Amino acid sequence: MRPGDFYELSRYLALRLEEAIQGGSGESLIPVFLAHPVDIPKAESGQGPRAALYLHRIIPSSTYREAGVRVQSAADPALPGRVRRSALWLELRFVFMIIEATSREELGAIAAAIEFLHSNALLSVEDMEACLARELSIELGELPLELVEDAGLWQELGFSRHHLGVSFKVTLPAVARPGEEVERVVEREISLEQVLEKERK
Repeated sequence: MRPGDFYELSRYLALRLEEAIQGGSGESLIPVFLAHPVDIPKAESGQGPRAALYLHRIIPSSTYREAGVRVQSAADPALPGRVRRSALWLELRFVFMIIEATSREELGAIAAAIEFLHSNALLSVEDMEACLARELSIELGELPLELVEDAGLWQELGFSRHHLGVSFKVTLPAVARPGEEVERVVEREISLEQVLEKERK
């Protein structure tokens, strides 16, 4: 993956959420901004419902993590092999909020967003590329998406009182680290106990 893929994934989600919430919010068209909920631009009329999609946290994924390393043997037994560390999987944590809307607009849009997110538990990378009209460097065909609980997030975001939001995460693999050469061990006895003892130290 490239650094820009975080932004492209966020932009895709904003576009799809904007499509999804229009039917649930009543008559008003609600634009979705990629921004901190406190900082989204004012409407042209000064007030009006707006939505924010904000990537607020990126953490290593424990669910999809591949532990340990992989050893790739050389084609020629006389040459050193290579050790390749497993790919790092990341969880991108998003929050979706509606700002300056009536209760009907807010709850309708939130309900539509939840329905969209729940119905798209696997995001198609092919659909992303078609929607954004560009190729992404994500090696998987689908990315897992899951609704999550983020109690107290509204306080972290700087709101003075509770503000309704929908939290979800998208999991994707980062590029694996480059391989390292390792020498082949020949004509030498290895004690498993010695290896384990060395690892404990």
